[in-house]
Amino acid sequence: MKKLICALLIFSIILFSLTSCSDAGRGSVMTVNGDTEIDSEIFSYFLNSAYYENEFTDEQCIEYATSESLKYIAVNTRFAQMGKTLTATEKARVSNETNALWRVYGAYLTELGISKNTFFKIKQYEYFKENLRFELYDTNGTQPINEDYIKQYFTTNYVGIKYFFEELYTPVSDSEYAAMTENEKSLYDSSKENAQKRYDYISSIANYVNSGVYSMDEAFMAVTGEVSADISVSAMVIDENTALFGREHVEAMRKQSVGSAFIITNPEKSQVYLIERVDLLSSDYDFYERYRDDCLRAVSESFFTNEINSWIRSYSAVRHLSVANKCLSAVKSVDRSKYAGTESYRFRAIDVD
Repeated sequence: MKKLICALLIFSIILFSLTSCSDAGRGSVMTVNGDTEIDSEIFSYFLNSAYYENEFTDEQCIEYATSESLKYIAVNTRFAQMGKTLTATEKARVSNETNALWRVYGAYLTELGISKNTFFKIKQYEYFKENLRFELYDTNGTQPINEDYIKQYFTTNYVGIKYFFEELYTPVSDSEYAAMTENEKSLYDSSKENAQKRYDYISSIANYVNSGVYSMDEAFMAVTGEVSADISVSAMVIDENTALFGREHVEAMRKQSVGSAFIITNPEKSQVYLIERVDLLSSDYDFYERYRDDCLRAVSESFFTNEINSWIRSYSAVRHLSVANKCLSAVKSVDRSKYAGTESYRFRAIDVD
């Protein structure tokens, strides 16, 4: 929150030529360099993110939408100046994502005053922006980021694991247990005892992995009784947002050394994961290749923001505050309860391949 407000203050310095005037009769919110317009639909899209995702005052919402609109112009302008175009695949993805997301968010966006055509422009802008980012900072870019820096970000923020999972028993609440017959209680108590024995056995297998007696694939075979030369335990990359594990589990994994095996369970010990931490950069996996672009985006973000700001500094802009305030009033008046599950302004891409 404080970082975002700070960003607004920086923009207010960068956009020193931005002025305001009353022009409620126009649909344009801002005119840049005398000929480039930001209409109410584009402005409302960015206003929506400011108003609903942050604890901003009305003034801060207007400033945020202003700065994002200027970025929108800067990126579109630079993309055109460089003579770049989206590939056929990228054009198809823009179209497919727009159509797929519109089916989910269309009614919500329409009430915000945003048309499907404008939403298409926003999605296209996002692709323009990513093209420019990689044009600048990728390996063959004009300002390439050191590959070791990208790898360092990857190994600092992600964890690589091999794992398998077993459901030991189905726990019941105290009230459910009290309602059982004596025979049912006996069976349930027996299942818990057997689950504890199973848990202890799997824990011993983890110790065998740590001592080098078993590989993870051999541990899986020992636990499941499956014997096959084709056995391969699942390998994956996780971070604190991975749905499969809680944040506390991910932090616990970070503290384990590469090559160590350990157990993760829930308080009832009804589920157990046998996990081995693996080297994210190992040639045995393609982890880095799969996540490199995401890491490049993350490490380049501050550089890219500064670069876009440098494009904006030469702009001369006039903002029509009366129109901007009308847009904000319209955004604030939307009853979001009608659109449960569609409130996020970020509209993450849906896989439509």
